[in-house]
Amino acid sequence: MMQHYPVYENPYVKVNINSNTVLKLYRFAVGNPEVARYVSTLSPPSTKLEAYFKIFKISYEVVPVTNTDEAPRHKVPYILAGDVKLTDSDLIINYLKRTQINPDAKLTSAQLALGHLVQRTLEDHLYWIVVYYEFYDQNGWDFLLRASVGDPSVLPPPVIAAFDEVRADRAKRCYDQGIARYTPSEILEKACKDLQAISEILGDHKYLLGTDHPTSFDAVLVGMTLAIFQARDMHPEITDFARKNPNLSRYMHRMLGTYFPELELAFLPA
Repeated sequence: MMQHYPVYENPYVKVNINSNTVLKLYRFAVGNPEVARYVSTLSPPSTKLEAYFKIFKISYEVVPVTNTDEAPRHKVPYILAGDVKLTDSDLIINYLKRTQINPDAKLTSAQLALGHLVQRTLEDHLYWIVVYYEFYDQNGWDFLLRASVGDPSVLPPPVIAAFDEVRADRAKRCYDQGIARYTPSEILEKACKDLQAISEILGDHKYLLGTDHPTSFDAVLVGMTLAIFQARDMHPEITDFARKNPNLSRYMHRMLGTYFPELELAFLPA
């Protein structure tokens, strides 16, 4: 008989956000100062949520975490609004759009549909390629470990064992999901096709959907690809493809310079 696990349901009715509210954003941090110059976290959903906060001027403070034991659904990111926890970057953003200012309010139905398709491409396909490089690919895993703790050789065996356990779990998820069943060249081709498709949609627009102001889908694009552009050692060939894409690299260079001024830009626009 299949085992059913209880699912955390966001208690929206208990949330009270006003102009003085400072949301607490719980996410993984980067422990290596050299890597932290370019990325503040290697979790794309966390970066997406932080990008939304930055772009739309939502007050927040980061609370770094080292595990997900206290996280609803045992996932990051999640936020604390007062004493209420809300989880899942997409659900949090949708809640804020319903209850605060909605940056997508003037989008047409066609723009909303296109934005949705871009989001699903990034979050349900390209995301798994990032996870593959973080946990399945050996070079990517070595980079993730160095980014997290610096020199892993100084860690005691129990800590190394804990990291290995996490890696084995995430690697199994990659295989079960299917992405780890492809060859490295096939995975690279898939990632490049995703990025090229989004580049075609972006065109010569200032923002993703051709608007004169950013929308929530710009936060998605920035957040889900920031580490690809900024952390080359994780996935060199994908990063090189992204950086050489003229309009996409110009867009990311401008968005990062505007909304993530604390990060040192690791690339020049093509």
